[in-house]
Amino acid sequence: MNDMSTPVVRASGASFERQMNGLLRTRFDLRSDGARSYDGEIRKSYVSPHVRLADISFTPHSTRLKAGKSSRLGRSFLVSHQIEGHACVRQGGREAVIRPNQIFFIDTTQPFEIETDDIRTRSIYLDSHFWQEIFPERELYTATALDCDRGMGYTCKTMIDEMFGMEWDIQDRAMQRLAGCLANLLAVSMVTSNPLERTGLGSNEQTLQRIHEAILRNLADPDLDCARIAEEVGLSVRQVHAVFSGTGSTLMRHIWKRRLSRIASDLANANLSHKPVSTIAFEWGFNEAAHFSRQFKAEFGMPPAKYREHHVSNGGRVGSLN
Repeated sequence: MNDMSTPVVRASGASFERQMNGLLRTRFDLRSDGARSYDGEIRKSYVSPHVRLADISFTPHSTRLKAGKSSRLGRSFLVSHQIEGHACVRQGGREAVIRPNQIFFIDTTQPFEIETDDIRTRSIYLDSHFWQEIFPERELYTATALDCDRGMGYTCKTMIDEMFGMEWDIQDRAMQRLAGCLANLLAVSMVTSNPLERTGLGSNEQTLQRIHEAILRNLADPDLDCARIAEEVGLSVRQVHAVFSGTGSTLMRHIWKRRLSRIASDLANANLSHKPVSTIAFEWGFNEAAHFSRQFKAEFGMPPAKYREHHVSNGGRVGSLN
């Protein structure tokens, strides 16, 4: 047996933020809403490699993702059951006011904002693998309230109560199984209680915009593919292909065209004339010179070196590349 419960934490301001982030392996920026510093208390917590639980109380404050590099700890989701007080949570263009006896979740590695009054919440941090296969559209449901008064929401709330009420001297494997059960329940509850067509999150236009944004964020990554995009936007690979099919192009063809457009712009920039063509191509995700040259010539009608010579000598006028 492994006792992974931890001591009570009580502190204010930066001291509490530091202790909470260290204990729960988060990267949160907590701030007071006024001149007076906020107070925080972690009454009870359980920490293991894949699951973290904490019963937390706060005075009024706001929480955001810290600026800087992504956490090395991997992707995780915060599932929060509101016990007391109210919170306003925002992520992915959605906003929800969370009242007592409601559940919401967020992706802790993506920008978010939570503003609260005096609250108490039971928080569960789940590694992304719990939802990898069973809830591919999870990112469309972050910052969405789930009522726990009845139905599937009540079942989720009951399970969370049981997880926090039990003795935490169980093996980590057993806790992972409980967390997996909760993840399954939440996936079903969110989808049935908040269908995408009702929330307005399921339109092809909005989903396509999310796909385009994910492409632009990762355009320079040579390993960018449909599976990576699907993971970023919370859809299955098949769903991404289905949404993108309406554009008249394939996803990978679109990615290549965007990369070629960026490369053409750099080649026409006299300030970058010292950079070898191969270096610019590599910086935009092409790692095979022959493949890049063929694609570039097919798109612009001339080899990249000749394209650079022509456009730099003409003052960098590239024209429309999109």
